[in-house]
Amino acid sequence: MYYINKNMKDLYRVKFHDARGGVLRLDMNENPEGLPREIFDAAMSKITPEYIATYPEKDQLMSLLAEHNGIAYENISVTAGSDEAMRLIFHCFGQPGKTLLTVTPTFEMYGVYAGMFGMKHEMVGYKDDFSIDPEEFLRAIDADTGIVILLNPNSPIGYTYDEKDVRKIIESAKEAGAIVVIDEAYHYFYASTFMPLIKEYDNLLVLRTFSKLFSMAGLRIGYVSGDAELIGYIEKAESTFNVNNIAVLFAQEVIRDQGLIERLRETEREGHVWIVEKLKSAGYQTMLMEGNFVLFLPKKDSRLVVEELKKKNVWVRDYSKGILKGWIRVSTGSLSCMEKFWKAFNEK
Repeated sequence: MYYINKNMKDLYRVKFHDARGGVLRLDMNENPEGLPREIFDAAMSKITPEYIATYPEKDQLMSLLAEHNGIAYENISVTAGSDEAMRLIFHCFGQPGKTLLTVTPTFEMYGVYAGMFGMKHEMVGYKDDFSIDPEEFLRAIDADTGIVILLNPNSPIGYTYDEKDVRKIIESAKEAGAIVVIDEAYHYFYASTFMPLIKEYDNLLVLRTFSKLFSMAGLRIGYVSGDAELIGYIEKAESTFNVNNIAVLFAQEVIRDQGLIERLRETEREGHVWIVEKLKSAGYQTMLMEGNFVLFLPKKDSRLVVEELKKKNVWVRDYSKGILKGWIRVSTGSLSCMEKFWKAFNEK
């Protein structure tokens, strides 16, 4: 029998095979409309046959990102989405037999990578009021802890952390010899950031993505920031040219346009506020935290709601277990998108 990595034999993965064209995509926190047309056209006008025939160069983008975030070039590595950064972190720092510590529920891929790299996954659950007890989380950090993951805001609930608690977690992890990763995929929908802390702690890594506010999920580009030594190990583990030229070009276009961030944020905020008010006025229990999504408790089986909406080409997500069992999550976008969702949701 040929060799198979034992960690891969029983690893459970969810694969997405549904055709997603022509539907209102409110199930995966993408921007359902994408970038403004003029931004898209400006980037596309620079794509030539010669450009896509050339191996990618990330240096200019890394310099732009360093300036954008007020950190040094050496503290950034651009990756194929923040998802690749996650895998590289486990590849470099995920010691087999050690423990990954997260809250639950959270982004599923962290548990997948723990299994892939032979780590145990310990989870601290939310309280009934959908908050996290920071002291319980701190108590879970011990000599067996290898990697600690915090999402700020967390997906799928949108919970955010206080700086004093985050500092305690980073310092406790440092004493245990553990790396802390703060995933800021939803940062631009929530202004607070822990990026400046990478200047103080050499066991901290912060992830960002262009998939959410910047509306480039299909281009697969993101970045990881942290201590220069940690970033150096991550870059050793990267493939030679890990991000494609078109993704680099679009990322440069949007990061240079400072007004675009506020424009995209305001577009989402208008739709977000509108749909929350509609749901509350109609008597639905809603969860109001941070991120480009809203959670609400439907008045009938959430599975039926999802299927009925899917027949109308509107896709949302529900949860079948845990603290969110029976809840529905709707990605928020422009007012126009939210109006389309609300109309489909209320059609008999």
